[in-house]
Amino acid sequence: MKPEYKPLRELNDKTLKYKTKVKVIFKGSSQQSANKPRYQQLLLEDDEGFIMNGILFDSDIENYAETIECNGEYELSNAMINSVLPQHACKPNEYSIVINSQAQIDLLAIDVSDLVPQYHPLAAIPYNPFSTELFAKELE
Repeated sequence: MKPEYKPLRELNDKTLKYKTKVKVIFKGSSQQSANKPRYQQLLLEDDEGFIMNGILFDSDIENYAETIECNGEYELSNAMINSVLPQHACKPNEYSIVINSQAQIDLLAIDVSDLVPQYHPLAAIPYNPFSTELFAKELE
């Protein structure tokens, strides 16, 4: 039986028990803010294309360093959901997922095509001796 996933758009700070399927589309480097703990930002996207911020703090950054990879798909449950402060929110009623030790995160798949570099021959890049900009045409 296929698990029932709750879409990210339905999650809020009152949601307690849930299970959702997300893809990590961005994983930032850990940063130190003034008078606050270290943090690492994530962008999570569900199957409907809804995007929500994710965040790791302090020791959870190291605990999940090997587990959470960019372009990985995960089943996420029981992570804390916080409302984003209005000065940091991009849209009204915005929420973020705090992934901590109480969160359950299981790897579903990793898109390996994004992990392998795509090489192209230099001859395929058009040369314009009069331009100072570097560019590459889309290779097909």
